[in-house]
Amino acid sequence: MANTVAEKGVTLEVLGQCMTNTTRGSQHDATVEYRHLWSYAQQAALIAVSDKSEKDGCYHLITDPERRAKRIAAHYADLYFKSGEKSRGKLQFYWPALAAFVVKDIVEAYRFARTGVLHRDWNWNMASIIRNSVAADLGSAAFTQDSPYQHAIRTYSALAKGNLWLFMDIYPWLWFFLEYGINSDGTLNRKRLDAGLPHRNWDTFQTASKEAIEELPYGPPWVGRLSNRLKGDMVYKQGKEFFNVPPMWSGDSGYGQHTASAHSAHRYCKVNAKHYDGGYRTPPSVYWTHFQEAFYVMEAEHTELSRIVNDKKGLAAVVTCRQFKQTDSIRNAYRQMANGHGEDNAAAKNVYQRLELVAIAEQEQIIVLQPLIYNDPKLKETMDMNHQFSRQTAGWISPKFKVIYSVAATNSNPELETVFDPPENIKERFLGDRESLPNQADRMKFVQRIAKDFNRLMDGKRPYMDGELKKIQKWLSI
Repeated sequence: MANTVAEKGVTLEVLGQCMTNTTRGSQHDATVEYRHLWSYAQQAALIAVSDKSEKDGCYHLITDPERRAKRIAAHYADLYFKSGEKSRGKLQFYWPALAAFVVKDIVEAYRFARTGVLHRDWNWNMASIIRNSVAADLGSAAFTQDSPYQHAIRTYSALAKGNLWLFMDIYPWLWFFLEYGINSDGTLNRKRLDAGLPHRNWDTFQTASKEAIEELPYGPPWVGRLSNRLKGDMVYKQGKEFFNVPPMWSGDSGYGQHTASAHSAHRYCKVNAKHYDGGYRTPPSVYWTHFQEAFYVMEAEHTELSRIVNDKKGLAAVVTCRQFKQTDSIRNAYRQMANGHGEDNAAAKNVYQRLELVAIAEQEQIIVLQPLIYNDPKLKETMDMNHQFSRQTAGWISPKFKVIYSVAATNSNPELETVFDPPENIKERFLGDRESLPNQADRMKFVQRIAKDFNRLMDGKRPYMDGELKKIQKWLSI
């Protein structure tokens, strides 16, 4: 079992007990309830994003969202391959293959937030100079009144929240189907699937599973601890102290003194961010030694994390999500996967796979992610601004929202990517209407285009796609 409290771990719990049978030569059948099986399924998701400690033998959540995302991408790819193996070719999950590529791109989005914005690297090329200069600050403030650092940390946090909780919702649904719905001989146990589907419910999980889910990032206990940690962040408080220098007369109106104070504050925060982390720094403190303006990043971090603490709607969305109750989308996905298992015609199997993808995409985008992150008006501000800069500069200053169908972070082949809301000409790039990724209707149009391109590649380049997914699957050991 995994736990989010960095100082603690949780051991696996026995999920049921029965009395010892004392009659020699007789047998006793113990009943395992569906709530026990769903607890096991939830534990599988928790363990997937955790490391087992050699010190205490317990599983601890991977607190680095970037490394955690790699594990998630790998487990999605693993589901894709294992479903084909266990069913002996009768069924191969389809949505997880696409999800592996999408989460791989989330890893790249984290990296850009850190190295493209928070690092403030002054490389001698025009894109870097523009991105890291006062011009970028002015542009950001003109559109949203927030700094580039706030936008970067806001995006980083939203990705961390959405990626983790979506995995907690979707992965156990698929793991349960694979583990308990497909028999060891590859046949389908449809009665067990139909009977078990309604019983997934966080309220009925065994204690360890329930508590571990409750402790995950962005849930109520975690937000409460975050609030206290923000108040007690002595690294941030000490960083501010460097600016409490008595004013002196100078020809530059004190600008030189302010620059010197800022330099000291940045240096102090770079070195000491790790001393007050505990899994709550955003991004994790291991990356902070590269932040040239570390104190200003820490200011933005406090602003954005304080916003999370006070976001009652966002917290309510997490509480709703963690119930993990069946939906029409999940029932539909189970039906399509079961129908695909019983279909011998290859073309008909493909149809069921595509219907599975659509059903789980609805669960993913509408049921989970829309209330969890995309309803946040500040995130919409950030993403719309990024899309505007990206569209007008062809991805030069801000990267395009897109899915790349390879393990690589970048791509030069337009056949291997799907780009969100691409302009058709120069005039449209600057003057045309722009879509908004947080807008549900606009995003679902994008999802439809992704599905179309993904289907095309899976039909025409399956060996290539499987090869890339095998590379992502190797991240299981990261």
